[in-house]
Amino acid sequence: MSKRTFGIAAVVISAVCFGFVPMFMQYMKAMGGTTLSSAFCRFVLSLLPIYLYLKIKKVPMGIDRRQFAEICLITVAGYGGTGLLLFFAYNYIPTGMATTLHFCYPAMVIVFSMIFLKEKVRLFKIICVGMCLAGMTMFYGGGEQVNILGIFLAFISGNTYAFYILFLEKSRLREMDSLKLIFYMNLVAAVLTATVAIFTGQMKLGFDLQTWVVATIFATVVSFVAVLGFQLGVRYTGAQSAAILSTLEPITSVVVGIVAYGESFSPRGIAGCILILAATVIVAVKKEDGQEPV
Repeated sequence: MSKRTFGIAAVVISAVCFGFVPMFMQYMKAMGGTTLSSAFCRFVLSLLPIYLYLKIKKVPMGIDRRQFAEICLITVAGYGGTGLLLFFAYNYIPTGMATTLHFCYPAMVIVFSMIFLKEKVRLFKIICVGMCLAGMTMFYGGGEQVNILGIFLAFISGNTYAFYILFLEKSRLREMDSLKLIFYMNLVAAVLTATVAIFTGQMKLGFDLQTWVVATIFATVVSFVAVLGFQLGVRYTGAQSAAILSTLEPITSVVVGIVAYGESFSPRGIAGCILILAATVIVAVKKEDGQEPV
């Protein structure tokens, strides 16, 4: 298996895993939590399993000041900050609209690559981004009340996630052990989320033992599979391709909604799924200059 094929598989698995996050959030809220306290649990409960794994593998845990500064930047302005912006957007606009706006990030990765990194972008990637954006808009039925602040927060969340993807690819952090990086990002994100949750009065952690066990298992799986898979995908396929492939995430959420909650799905939504799937297949099979074949 080539590195590119491995990277594609890693992003696809990551997207599927991330697609279960909304279900986890609903479960935690049903158990008495809030969106922010659920996010805090996702970050903090993964720390001990990751730490133990790294110690068993004898991975040195030390980082220098520059690495610490870069980890804080990528977490606050990207990895962790993205979730906070999106969660706050949910308070002002429907989740479907917020998710649609958030998934502008594949397009923003392309835009930022061209403007700030002066990279050339292949035409097929621009077409695939257009297909993904069109597919995402079909998930949103329209007709709900529009709030400018909510739209702004959701759109900015897509921009911050694009920053996370590009910074992950271009900074020295890509040289760090991936799980070690995830450990420190989750640590910073846990502190960030806890601060905001406490300040806004949304830190609700009165869960029973079963809920804590479920939350710990889910947090660990997300870190070891979803976050790690996406990082490996960025490393082996590049930021642009990884961003496009990750749009499989909302399709997973839709399928989970249908299977687990009996939600309806319109022909418009089916057309959106087809567009996104077609775009990801094109990215997966299209060989770029200098890349290994799939």
